[in-house]
Amino acid sequence: MAAFVTFVVSLVLIISLFIMKGLEIYYGRKIFLENIFLRSDAGLFTAGLKIKYWWSHINFKNIRLIFFWIIVNIRKLVIITKRRFDHQQSHFFVKRDISPSKNKESVSFFLKNVSDYKKSLREGKGSDETRS
Repeated sequence: MAAFVTFVVSLVLIISLFIMKGLEIYYGRKIFLENIFLRSDAGLFTAGLKIKYWWSHINFKNIRLIFFWIIVNIRKLVIITKRRFDHQQSHFFVKRDISPSKNKESVSFFLKNVSDYKKSLREGKGSDETRS
């Protein structure tokens, strides 16, 4: 069902894009989102120039040390977090030892009633009811 809804929505969007583009061509002017994109292009271009400028000032000689420092700190953080989680949730991850001598009872009341009925049939209590 979700795939069908996605298909219908995408089909409607594609049709609307074709209609909008047809109207743009017919009227000879830009109506859809193109005006907004043209206005934001100047801002994106200046942001790209700023990133390029700051990127050119980075010294790559010590980048290896910075990378290892980041990796070591992330590793320490993961170990500390794992220890805290294991300490707080240790009972969740420990498997319970099930005693084989423990009586295995039925999982639900319905199965318990069925097993009691079968046991009564085996013992002969229900044999009078089944023969008549």
